[in-house]
Amino acid sequence: MGVPRKSWRATLLVSMVLTAYGCAATVDPPANLPVDRVNACHTRVVITFAENLGERPADDFVMEVSRAADVVLEFVRAAGPGLYVFQLDTDDTDESCSLALARLRRDERVRSVDLDQRRHVLE
Repeated sequence: MGVPRKSWRATLLVSMVLTAYGCAATVDPPANLPVDRVNACHTRVVITFAENLGERPADDFVMEVSRAADVVLEFVRAAGPGLYVFQLDTDDTDESCSLALARLRRDERVRSVDLDQRRHVLE
């Protein structure tokens, strides 16, 4: 029989609105940041700590390290025993993130911190 004409139009209108909303919702957030935040450091890092913290470091511990280094660290995943991947964000206008990494490396609770660089097999 098909869909009644009014119902079809309503469905089309709802679909168009949801599509438009979906497109607006997927705008890359850095495009909406003020100019001084566009060049800020936003990257993933791999961190090992001086002490073994198990499968996941406690949120309080991560917050203390973050404050001391003036960065935001968000746990992403464990990458192995004692090896953790974090999203690092800071307002430093240093796209290479070297200043933030240096501050983290000075913390005695941090054994090492490096940019998370995906490795590819060369053929």
